Amino acid sequence: MSRVLVTGGAGFIGSHVVDKLLAAGHEPRILDVRPSPHHADVETVIGDMCVLEDMLRAAEGCDAIAHLAAAADVGEVQQDPVAAEQLNARGTVNVLEAARRHGVGRVVYASTIWVYSDVDAEHVDEGTALLPPAHLYTATKLAGELYCRSYRELYDVESTILRFGIPYGPRARPAAVIPIFVRKALAGEPLTLAGGGLQSRRFVYVEDLADGVVAGLEPCAANRTYNLVSDEDVTIRQIAEHVRDAIGNVELVETEGRAADFKGAEVCGKRAAAELGWTPRTPFAEGLRHYVAWHRAQVDVAPPVAVPVVASTPEPLAETAPAHPRARRVVRDVALVLVGLMAALLAALAGTLLDALWDGTGDVSHFARGHILLTLLLVGSVLATGVGVRRRVAER
Repeated sequence: MSRVLVTGGAGFIGSHVVDKLLAAGHEPRILDVRPSPHHADVETVIGDMCVLEDMLRAAEGCDAIAHLAAAADVGEVQQDPVAAEQLNARGTVNVLEAARRHGVGRVVYASTIWVYSDVDAEHVDEGTALLPPAHLYTATKLAGELYCRSYRELYDVESTILRFGIPYGPRARPAAVIPIFVRKALAGEPLTLAGGGLQSRRFVYVEDLADGVVAGLEPCAANRTYNLVSDEDVTIRQIAEHVRDAIGNVELVETEGRAADFKGAEVCGKRAAAELGWTPRTPFAEGLRHYVAWHRAQVDVAPPVAVPVVASTPEPLAETAPAHPRARRVVRDVALVLVGLMAALLAALAGTLLDALWDGTGDVSHFARGHILLTLLLVGSVLATGVGVRRRVAER
């Protein structure tokens, strides 16, 4: 058993890697900017890997680091290149530096088959010479690969580079192509196919991919690069057709292709099979059915029954939820008004009786009438206070 830090362990792929590490007998630790919604019982460091101090704190005492945190949406990378570069490139430097300072035995780096996108070849493998990438996403991921090599040469930090095929499956980020298609199909919207949807992908079911990350911790994987891909080519049009078959009749609409899109070269995964014994086990059609079932389950989760506390309170409260602070304030204010009213009436009654006894006549004296007048003023003040409280409640 070894302690493995998973950067981005609360995310899509990272959460599945945590599952597989637990199943394999490892002790995972999560580093993420948010708590994991999937692993409340796993040790978690809330921090930013772009902050070296956070990275050092998270990596202390770890035997390996599975580095999965990244800006993975190419559209978001294009919109905010500075943030993407900081996360994908400089964040990886922090991971490697933390490994160097703490003597971490292995860094498993999640790269991508997009590094082949500018290669003019029909078939590519780990030995294919790469060209300078046109897309910033590819450039930042390739920079991480180069940093792994530099730290290996300069500081003897072992690393394993895993070039992921296109991941899909439960917990996928909403901006990925399959979640977009499924969401649109369930809403009855048409599915758009950029460039006619003829681009091919080698998708990998996320649980199979997570198995590959765990395999990357093996001693034989030290300082090696592997393509974790399926041997099944699937076009975007085929994805849309599978989604249509799984959900219902949905219109397919063709649009213009995206700039710097992956060209669809056939990526060879034989090295991972030969050296790690890793091959994807889940056919695409089966994995898509798993995702659709998971997505439906998320959509079909009924919200808690809600009831309003008072008519003037805009936010409903769940029946099983503790009393809302606003409700407690309303009850407290009303109670104060009632207590004040009762106190004023008791004071008036007591004053009247005392004045009557003082005169010795039993008649209501001038003093008693004064008490009654004072009481009326008090009651009016209390009622005015009640009106003010009610106005404040309505404004809330």
